[in-house]
This record gives sequence, structure tokens and C-alpha cells, in this order.
Amino acid sequence: MNDIKIAIAGVGNCCSALVQGIEYYSRSDKQVGLLHDKIGPYSVKDVSVVAAFDIDKNKIGKDLATAIFSEPNKVQKRIEVDHLSVDVMMGPSPDKVQEESMTKLVKADKEPVDVAQVLEDKKADLLVNLISGGSDKASHMYAEACIKAGCGFINATPSGIVNNLALSSDFKKKGLPLAGDDLMSQMGATALHMGLLEFMDERGVRIDESYQLDVGGGSESINTLEKTREIKRHIKTEAVKSVLPYRFDLVSGSADFVDFLVNGRDSFLYFKGKYFTGAEFIIDVKLSTQDAPNAGSILLDIIRGMKIALNRGVAGPVDPLCTYGFKRPPKRQSLEESYRQFKKFTSEGI
Repeated sequence: MNDIKIAIAGVGNCCSALVQGIEYYSRSDKQVGLLHDKIGPYSVKDVSVVAAFDIDKNKIGKDLATAIFSEPNKVQKRIEVDHLSVDVMMGPSPDKVQEESMTKLVKADKEPVDVAQVLEDKKADLLVNLISGGSDKASHMYAEACIKAGCGFINATPSGIVNNLALSSDFKKKGLPLAGDDLMSQMGATALHMGLLEFMDERGVRIDESYQLDVGGGSESINTLEKTREIKRHIKTEAVKSVLPYRFDLVSGSADFVDFLVNGRDSFLYFKGKYFTGAEFIIDVKLSTQDAPNAGSILLDIIRGMKIALNRGVAGPVDPLCTYGFKRPPKRQSLEESYRQFKKFTSEGI
């Protein structure tokens, strides 16, 4: 039976967009916004959520269909989600919660459930890690629960899971697939930055200076500002820098939180370089997007690709999925080559 059972850690804005997307594309023949209608034999309607974990008292105990629209989530409601019969459970929270924070998250006064046991009981194929950036210990605990329960793990956060040699080795020993780290947005500034640099390099242009700066109003922007600014800047810079075969001056990272942008994100890109006979040019680009929906299409591709990996017994980091969907894969490739490898991996044997 074509069925992909997923668990989700972190019932925030990205979770809300993903759950709404599953409902939206399962009910409709519309494919606008999907990178792929089918991945191997799997369509979006084959994906179902069987478990969800969070630590926010506004979400614990609620059906997931209700929790995805609970405070402090800000993502726009695109579709009415039917009751899912999936109650949000208390997850682990070993990381220190900042007392003076702009986030409205209020930690529930409850004991965490046994995540591995829940994953086993629900027969989850995969766990998608969407918890707040900077919650490194919790991310590790979710990864370890997957190893114990025997299910795959997708790390959409900046926490080093796939790039942790000990953890990735444990997944390989258990015969389980792993994908990450730090999800690449469908229409995000990093993907656009890399794509424009690749285009200019192919046109014989020499880049001297470039930057990418983001401001946003969602909870991810708060987390970046308060917890993960340096690691996100490092990850984004390394991803963008890898595109060109030479060194150039580059800054890439988040700048600030702007409350009235709600779940929006404004990204500013700048390029300065030279072309024929050393003539100079400057390009300024502004990209305005809704943050959470940027995760949905890529995640649906990765989820279905991971199910294929499970079916084939692929163990450890799945390189074609990591390079295709994440900013910090174990091995870097161009956007074009990453896409080619992803298509090859997901179409083999069909």
C-alpha cells in the first residue's frame, strides 16, 4: 500500500504549512507550487501525519488540525484542515529556554512522552524535525529516538545531525536513512543567491562582492536573532560560497526581526562584479516571501524520497536528498547537479 507515515517534531509555522499543504494537494488536482506531483510511486495524498510533538502549552493535547493555528503560530490559513485524530504530545526540552525572549512560547508543565515508543506504536516511517533553531540537545534526542524506534530522520534545523559523524554512523549501522542539515527553501534567498551566482559564472562574469541579508517577522527570525545567528550565517555563507570556483567578498545571514512582517521575510541581495573588458556592474535584488510555505514543497519531496530510501534499505545520510534539499549537506554540489542526482535517485527502478 502506498502510505508514508510521518511524525513531526515542532508544531510551528513550518509544520502548519506542511500539514496544510498535505491537505490542500490531497484534495485538489492543482499542482501549482509543487516541485513534483509524484516522487517515484508516491503522490502527496500518500503522506499522512501519525504523531506530533511540541513543548508549548498552547498546543499540547490539542488535535494537530487545531494546534497548527494556535499561538504563537502566524502562518496564513490556506485551507480548513479536518480533524486529524493526532494529539500533540509533550516532547523533550533539554535546551535552556531564554527568560528574556521575543517569542511568545510558554513551555508546558508536563513530562515528555517516550518518543521512541510513540514512533514504534504509530509505526512511523520518518520523523521530520522542525523544532526551533538552537535546540541542539532536543534535536539529538529526537534523532536518537528514531534510531531506537527504527525510523528515518529528516533534520530541517541548523543543528548538526547529518554532519555529526557519530550519529550518522549510528543510523547507518541500524540500516536507517538520514537527511539534513538545515532545509533549503523553495523560493528562499539562499537558493536564489546561489542560482544567480551560477548563472553569472556561466556568463563569464567575475564577482567581486556580494551579500544576502534577511529581515523577518516569524518565529524563525526570532530564533535566528537570539540563538542561531552565527551558525546560520556560517551555513548560508558556506553554501553560497561553494557555488563559485574562486574566493570573493561575501556576507550572508539574517539581519533583524521585524514584528509587523508577521510570517513574511524580506531578503536583500547585492552583487558587484566585472564583465567584458573589465566593465563593472551592480545588481540589487529584493525578494519578499511568506516564510513557512517556503518549506513545504521541498519537505514533501524529501519525505517521499526518504520513503524510497527506506524501501531500498539505503542507510545513513542519503546524499542525493541532502544535496538537493539542504543548505549544509555532507557533500556539496551545484543546484543543477543536485537536482539531477535527486531525479536519478528517485526514478531508479521505476
